[in-house]
Amino acid sequence: MQIRQLKIANFRGISALEWRPDSSFCCLIGSGDSGKSTLLDAAEAALSSRWFSFTEPDFHTCDTSNPIVIEATVGELSKSLKSDERLGLYIRGWTAAGQLRDEPEDDDEPVLTVRLTVDATMEPVWELVCDRSEEPRTLSNRDRALFGLVRLAGEDARHLAWGQGSVLARLTGDNREAAARLAEAYRAARASANLSDIEALADTAELAEGFAKGLGAYVEGAYEPGLELGRSGLSSGSIALHDSGVPLRLSGLGSRRLATLAIQKSAIAEGAIVLIDEIEHGLEPHRIIGAIAQLKTDQAKAKDAGKPMGQVLMTTHSDVALGEAGATSLRVIQTFRPGRAATIAHPNSPDPIRALMRFTPRAMFARRILVTEGNTELGLLLGLRENWPARHANCPIEQLGAALADGNGEQASSMALALAGLGYSTAIYRDSDTVLDPAIMAALAAAGVAIFEYGGGLNTEQAIFSTASDALVQELLVYAREERGDDAIDNNIDIKVLDLDIETIRGDFSTWELFTEMDGTQLREAIAEVAGRKKWFKDQRIGRGLAPMVWQIAAENPTSPLATALTQAETWLYA
Repeated sequence: MQIRQLKIANFRGISALEWRPDSSFCCLIGSGDSGKSTLLDAAEAALSSRWFSFTEPDFHTCDTSNPIVIEATVGELSKSLKSDERLGLYIRGWTAAGQLRDEPEDDDEPVLTVRLTVDATMEPVWELVCDRSEEPRTLSNRDRALFGLVRLAGEDARHLAWGQGSVLARLTGDNREAAARLAEAYRAARASANLSDIEALADTAELAEGFAKGLGAYVEGAYEPGLELGRSGLSSGSIALHDSGVPLRLSGLGSRRLATLAIQKSAIAEGAIVLIDEIEHGLEPHRIIGAIAQLKTDQAKAKDAGKPMGQVLMTTHSDVALGEAGATSLRVIQTFRPGRAATIAHPNSPDPIRALMRFTPRAMFARRILVTEGNTELGLLLGLRENWPARHANCPIEQLGAALADGNGEQASSMALALAGLGYSTAIYRDSDTVLDPAIMAALAAAGVAIFEYGGGLNTEQAIFSTASDALVQELLVYAREERGDDAIDNNIDIKVLDLDIETIRGDFSTWELFTEMDGTQLREAIAEVAGRKKWFKDQRIGRGLAPMVWQIAAENPTSPLATALTQAETWLYA
């Protein structure tokens, strides 16, 4: 099964949203409070077999006069869902263009639409809707179970025991035999507690172990059924999965979550809809990568075998997870105040986003992104940002949802345009030594992307050295030598300024004019040209180390091109 369309109205922080996932694997990102978890909650509430209790805070702005309405249209239907004996009389059509119609045509995909409505009575009503039918059909929890939805949120240990409603209980055998087998298990537990001797439980534990290992859960020994008595004495929940004698619920958070997801997913016969909130929770980077890779592999194998692929809708705040999910899976949710209507966008062209995810993926989790031309500028601004809070009521840019990103040189413009297309507030900080194509300038202006540059054909090195005092030029040279070595820096300058010897170059910059026909401006131009060509500062760490000197240079020359561009960037980030 796959969700083809999800509509949300008046649910928690979302006043209105209409989304067509258009993919079997979607990685949802967005800034805090943008509605990512709410979206998953809405899908679960509509399609899960379990009962949901609603309260006043579940209504948008706590206004119960406007009902909560969630509609989920599901495709890739199982045979049981399409049968006339079940829900087939309510089949609708989903066109290749992504449109829904009540009278399906031959080329349409069969889909079903579930509508969940909650009014001021707080009583949820689940219905199957189709306009060609006079009355919607009320759905029971057993009906909704046919949609095969699995949710992994925080910590849900109930599926790690053979309790009522757990997946392990279902895996133990078919429904007609499960009760008798469990009764046998309970009698055996009372007698000897040798639960591993009960074939049905042992086989299920072995299956669960295989599923869990597939998603990267750590297994110390082997999964086995074990007795775990609580205050209520012996009950169905008293038989739980153990790993080498230790209850699995006592394992690490990441392993518990992966085991729970694997067990739930395995119980869906045909293409589960898997909802995962913050997949990184409790997992190390390598297991985040492994879990996502396995989920994608499962889908690919199902597709190759001609079976339903199912769907994964995942949220994350991890750049590791984002990188493994990939640019084509990316979906960005933006919620706009004051009405709190939400939109979800995906990259029209994934290449610029791939570049950003390669160099600065963390920026994708911000609201406002300043794309810098390269590593020098990125490092410089990262260093300078440490001075800005003192001028803005001790507020860092991160508190306002702003971030800096590496534009990788010529890709900065295409990256900024791609980000603007995803709904981000975007600007560019760049050199002025190359002129942007008029068509690109027009596209950036149309997208509302601001551009901050020095003007006058200056690159960053020229903007810095041309403005620096003699003392600060000397500091810059000392810093460059510390990072790149005395010989590299001094020989670079010696080749450029022929009438200066190495001994003079290694002396104080203020004395250089005594030994050459070049004046201070020309000497600064020569140093800046060498620094740019030889990439003295083309490194994020080294660029960051420039910040204290550049901060002082700009403070001493507040009307200079350098100070003007930096002030514009700071003002935009704090807007």
